Amino acid sequence: MHIKRTWLINLAMSLLVAGIPIFELWHSQTVYSGSDLQFHLNRIHEIVNQLQSGHVSLISYSSFNSVGSGVEYFYPSLTLTPAVLIFLVIKNSVTAYYVTLLVYGLITFAVAQFAFNSVLKDKWLSTLSSTMFSLSAYRVFSIIGVSAFGEFLAIAWMPLIFLGYCRVIQKRGWRTLWIAMTLMAYTHLLSLFLTVLLLTIVTFVRLLLNYKSVIGELLDYIKAVVSFSLSFLAFLGPFLILTSGNQIVSPESVLHYQWAKSFAGYYVSSVQLLSTRTLGFVFVFTLIGMFTFWDYLSKKTRLYFWIGTILIFVSSSDFPWHMVEHSFMSILQFPYRILPFAILFLTLATVSGVNDITSDSVTKEKGYTKSRVVIVLIMITMVTTIVSVHKYKKSIDDTFKVEKAQTGHLNYTPFASYRVNQLTFDKQYNNYFDTYGAFDYWTEVALKNKSTIISHKVLDSTGKPIFSKTILKKSGIGYDVINPTGQQLDLPFLKYNGVSYAVTVDGTPVESLLSKRGTLAVSVTKGHHVIRVSTKTDKNFQVMLLVSIMATLVILVFPYIYRRS
Repeated sequence: MHIKRTWLINLAMSLLVAGIPIFELWHSQTVYSGSDLQFHLNRIHEIVNQLQSGHVSLISYSSFNSVGSGVEYFYPSLTLTPAVLIFLVIKNSVTAYYVTLLVYGLITFAVAQFAFNSVLKDKWLSTLSSTMFSLSAYRVFSIIGVSAFGEFLAIAWMPLIFLGYCRVIQKRGWRTLWIAMTLMAYTHLLSLFLTVLLLTIVTFVRLLLNYKSVIGELLDYIKAVVSFSLSFLAFLGPFLILTSGNQIVSPESVLHYQWAKSFAGYYVSSVQLLSTRTLGFVFVFTLIGMFTFWDYLSKKTRLYFWIGTILIFVSSSDFPWHMVEHSFMSILQFPYRILPFAILFLTLATVSGVNDITSDSVTKEKGYTKSRVVIVLIMITMVTTIVSVHKYKKSIDDTFKVEKAQTGHLNYTPFASYRVNQLTFDKQYNNYFDTYGAFDYWTEVALKNKSTIISHKVLDSTGKPIFSKTILKKSGIGYDVINPTGQQLDLPFLKYNGVSYAVTVDGTPVESLLSKRGTLAVSVTKGHHVIRVSTKTDKNFQVMLLVSIMATLVILVFPYIYRRS
């Protein structure tokens, strides 16, 4: 009975925490759409269409301007599975969208609850930390403000990675770290890069302070890295092959360090209850509390606090980012992407501090109890989040354009914002995508010719457009053309070295070549023809997928088989 009651309480708590950021927006029956959401909806829409067609390919036909973009080869999509399944089942797109956010909120809270409870061994503290982390202002704004699926999904795995790293240190195995890093890798590559960088720095510092301990962990790190490489091979293999075989360009890889807030700005915006990329009011409240009870805090609490504070500084515009502006760190784009790691450590500092000030000795002196402090902090977190979401919705109601027309496309610019409903939702992926992410992962040659490609112009051998009509299908694309001269035709469909293309002219398979503008080219006789293009899964990629699946199953199952034997 006690177990059932605890389970029901946890379920209610998780539903509440997952729903707080979206309930008010959901009630409006509109979706506040920007360019980031358009990008990720294109990804989801493409996978849904291909599953419905029965022909799954990582090349885009019905999304990303229908020009054969290879986004899915370069941006992992495994953790979009819940979203894809929801959009397959629920036909009302607005409902499907908010149910998707709710499900991801439940996953984030559940993962945080498991990880924090495994580290803290305290249900009160794990509930507090899961609530604070899930409702941190940065994560909430990533959901409702910019709909950055990659980032807010990656945030969910951070507590699990922390747990996995702790278990390696405690000699309790490496598999948790491997699972967490694999989930992160199949979610967001940039978050994976930052995670590896942070773990490397922490391990190096620990090596300087206590090299014997770190050397003793070395074998576990090797096992985790090898296992990760095998389980991630299904994505990593094709990614490396296509990256090395093509001159892939990401035009937005510029370090915009000026866009980050100042160190003080993160705290000021949190006090103002702004729904933006910041910390959240509860972290300002606990900061005051920590300095008030500093003498009572343990060394571990202070360590978490200083790590979190340093990471806030690194996330800010006060950090000398101009010194690395033109280095490989430019792939970061925005320094505030480091802020979730700061929030993780500030969350740990808070709950560790709560544990310190509610210890027996302090309780007798001050009269605090753990349950009271936890309840107060949870209420502050929830109430301030509700207020900040309400303030955000009120502010954007006046700035987001209400889309009423049911046909055509949404003319996005980098900062264009729309309110769409069930009738206009589909316009977000109606083959007109000319903003952030639209041209990521194009080849350099194709990017120079993007205007004629996204306008779907078929060119003759002299570069002049001919009469053509694009035929869109879920499992491929076609071109109804009239070739006046019998010359080679240049199709508006991107060609990647390493991808197998199947091209037919009037049903007859033909060889495809690389055109001067980085697209497919085919030889076609004079007259009226229908050219169809689809892609075939490379056998090498299939082998890599099989290796990843088998390796993952063996690594997961082997410990249980070993114990039984």
